[in-house]
Amino acid sequence: MALLSLIKKLKGFDIYIGYVNENSDQGMLDEFSKYAKVVNVEKEKNIEVDYFISCSMKLHLCDAAKNVKRKKTILWVHQVLNLPDSILNTKFRKNLDCVITVSNTICELLKNTFKDIKDKIKYIYNVIDSESLIDKSSEECELELSKELNLVTVSRVCRDKGFNRMLELAKYLRDANIDFKWFIVGDNFNKVEALEIMESFSEFKENFVWLGFLDNPHKIVKQCDYSVLLSSNETWGLALTEAMCVGVPCISTDFEVVFEQIRDKENGIILSRDDTLSYKDRISEIINDKKKYKDSIIGFKYDNDTILRKWEELLETVLV
Repeated sequence: MALLSLIKKLKGFDIYIGYVNENSDQGMLDEFSKYAKVVNVEKEKNIEVDYFISCSMKLHLCDAAKNVKRKKTILWVHQVLNLPDSILNTKFRKNLDCVITVSNTICELLKNTFKDIKDKIKYIYNVIDSESLIDKSSEECELELSKELNLVTVSRVCRDKGFNRMLELAKYLRDANIDFKWFIVGDNFNKVEALEIMESFSEFKENFVWLGFLDNPHKIVKQCDYSVLLSSNETWGLALTEAMCVGVPCISTDFEVVFEQIRDKENGIILSRDDTLSYKDRISEIINDKKKYKDSIIGFKYDNDTILRKWEELLETVLV
């Protein structure tokens, strides 16, 4: 989605979207085709470009991608990296002309880790189609809401997203006699893992609503008091920024990048990843300060113009 948002906004470039998997999501490829030429690089042998931007850590190394003639190769890092196993921890990093991360925090981490290419590592925040998010958040959607507290989490239903912490927070809300609803928007290709997580919340059948994947989660988010993301780690909490774009404050864990997005007790709530017992002390704040946090993000705007300028400047500079 980050790539789609970028190509929708980036002007003045002829863009190819290359894929190598016949099982690629056809609906997504159709959406990309509205803004770029979509090609299967395993079949198309005569592609010549100025910039090859790899959105996957190893895409630029696969045999098919090697057939794409390019002047420069850029690695665009979105996922949380296991640095010892990362492709950046191999000789291939020297073949890259630039590495783009989506947060300053990850950028500095990579610079400190891979000092030999630190001058090639930069950060540019993701483009977010905030106008579209706002429009989608206004679509009609009937939810059975709590009169006291409504939470939403938009994420894959997997352990890394902190569902164990969500369960602990739910227990403290119950112990405080809080009437709450918690909507989960997301799925997991690993159905066994997703089912195990859902079953761990069996004591909260009246509180948790598992909605699965939705094309438009924003109409759910808009109706809630907080968007909650209790992950172990993130390169950027995209669900948090998207929630603030539609006027909903956030509760997050203290993964390093979140401090570029939220200021604890000012425009949102940041909880510990390690000390879930401390959640108990924040329950009254979560309940009593809902309006304060909602008011704190009135007028929140995401600066796509600056981000697009950084991309344009990067591409102009790298090609020199």
